[in-house]
Amino acid sequence: MLKTIDFYYFSPTGGTKKAGEVLAFEIAEVVNEVNLAEKGVNNPGSDVVVVAAPVFGGRIPTIVSEKIAKFNGEGKKAITAVVYGVRAYEDALLELNDVMKKSGFEVIASAALVAQHSIVNEVGAGRPDKADIAEIKQFAKHILSTIKEGKTGIVTVPGNRPYKDRMKVSATPISLSTCGDCGYCASICPSEAILNTSGEMITDVNKCIMCMACVAKCPTNSRILPPNIQDGMTQKLAAFKDIQRENEFFFEQVIL
Repeated sequence: MLKTIDFYYFSPTGGTKKAGEVLAFEIAEVVNEVNLAEKGVNNPGSDVVVVAAPVFGGRIPTIVSEKIAKFNGEGKKAITAVVYGVRAYEDALLELNDVMKKSGFEVIASAALVAQHSIVNEVGAGRPDKADIAEIKQFAKHILSTIKEGKTGIVTVPGNRPYKDRMKVSATPISLSTCGDCGYCASICPSEAILNTSGEMITDVNKCIMCMACVAKCPTNSRILPPNIQDGMTQKLAAFKDIQRENEFFFEQVIL
């Protein structure tokens, strides 16, 4: 194992962090965890970094690409992972790798990992499971071997350029009557979309990225999607409830 790595993640509902931690802690003895949703994120200090991002409508969240764009990755190796809720990851992994390379990182391995869907929890329920974790750990072993042997090459992942259009948010989570206006949802909103307006938690549709952090982490379970939106998503993803999508791993095409 390596001594130290930096693990950067954006994980509004916890699934991305869970999957990424399995990988990171299998690679190094000490893992410096950094939440990309927080302000003042510092440039990586380790020679190897792991970056994990969720998939939103086939893309990585803008907040992830904006934070990474400020990094100086020259001379550093990176392992990238996107985490998605069974349906598809489309251009997300390619986009993440492009952003990393533009910031100077050498991407040595990538993965598309399956987790429970953040809006329709029945889709991908229980993922990552024991089998997923075993696969991720095996992936980590291959990465360590690549680093030890000093192999260099190019990681090729699926996706298209130009990337697909970003998901358009037409509605946002709302607060139920049980909401006590504690403001916790506003404090954890990564896009600062929620404000306490005259004793009511109001969400700005122009800022909301539908990350579902406020719904997943509300201490009184008082945040939900509007019922018509939730029902529509449930119907749309109904066909994916019984699908067991496999994790996908991508390694360097070694240059001899």
